[in-house]
Amino acid sequence: MQVWQKVRQDYLCGRLNNSKMKIRQRIFIGILFIVLILLGVNYFTRPFEKYFDVKETDVQQINISEEPVVLSGADIFKQLSSKEKIAQMIASPLVIDESIENESSKSATPSAVNLETGFITIFGENISSESAKLKIVEAKSLYKSSLLSPKFAVDHEGGKVQRLNGAGYTIIPSWKKLCAIEDIEEFKQILKTSAQELKDTGIDIVLAPVLDVGDSQVLKDRICSDSYPVVAERSLEFTVIFDSYEILPVLKHFPGIGNITKDLHTSFDFAKVLDNDVKLYTYLINESPHVGVMVSHAGVLNQDPGIPCSLSADCVGELKAVYPDILIFSDALDMKSASFDKNNINEAKDLVKVSGEAITAGDEVLIYGPTVTTEELKNIINDLSVRYDSDATFKNLVDEAVLKIVNYKYTGSQI
Repeated sequence: MQVWQKVRQDYLCGRLNNSKMKIRQRIFIGILFIVLILLGVNYFTRPFEKYFDVKETDVQQINISEEPVVLSGADIFKQLSSKEKIAQMIASPLVIDESIENESSKSATPSAVNLETGFITIFGENISSESAKLKIVEAKSLYKSSLLSPKFAVDHEGGKVQRLNGAGYTIIPSWKKLCAIEDIEEFKQILKTSAQELKDTGIDIVLAPVLDVGDSQVLKDRICSDSYPVVAERSLEFTVIFDSYEILPVLKHFPGIGNITKDLHTSFDFAKVLDNDVKLYTYLINESPHVGVMVSHAGVLNQDPGIPCSLSADCVGELKAVYPDILIFSDALDMKSASFDKNNINEAKDLVKVSGEAITAGDEVLIYGPTVTTEELKNIINDLSVRYDSDATFKNLVDEAVLKIVNYKYTGSQI
């Protein structure tokens, strides 16, 4: 009986405990129901929104502000200082020295790595693709702003004038031998392979093809042919192929120096421009998708023979008048022929003066050879920026050139 009573008591206690649990469950369900009601009210009426700082409109504004901002060429141009504008017109030299075994020690001239110039021209011999890629990446990393990022150019005519001809690059025959290849498909394939290699390296501009027609013993196998139709046909194939790989070809050497008798690197010389020379440039510029033009330092006999074409507003002006949208490159301004002074033939003009005259003539990208130093380029930029701030005519020429450069580099809206 006592056992039964104990079981009975335990049973009653169990019922009591179960009853308490049911009460708790009902209370919990009730609270949950109230919470659900409040959430529903808040969803439709949002009575608590005023207690929070961030509203939906604020969130939308934050999302909008995170979208990338696309700047126009004019927007970028307005952000440039006087010195930065002058620097954008400069193509500083980058020398890659393959003779140094230690890869980390391979040097570049200080010009390219200490100045934020608009362009960088690669110089050197037997340069491998590995070294070229490394130096291009390194040079880009030294620029403070991507807005000032340079375009990389290289001489790539073939033969002796092929800077990138080390390991990883196809050796191109001279321009004369290339033009002599009868199988046009073979000719095209050589150029396509080379263009792909340059693109993979990071090259933006190829200083070729050579449009000079004649039998100059100075240029030798840099000349394609003494036949204008052959030069026109092969040069057009060259420009179309390299453009298809997003590399800008630069026609040279305007207005045509196929009959010069002196090396313009060491002496001043004259060239007689024929009607066919003019027609050749007209044809290539009109038929090519995108090209630039390099102006030579030869004096033009049937114009003003005492002034290098590159420093003559008349010579460059004829080109700009007909084709105002193409970029005009000078030949290397440290060449002896560029410093020729007809009023004082025994004394060469300094590099600052030559650079200023090139801009005044209408040149837009100023190229310098591998021996030009950082200090020389700094002096050019400093002196010409002072002139920019004080000479309205010079300022207008610089502004016109730099805006064209910026549009080419960042929006692709010209050339």
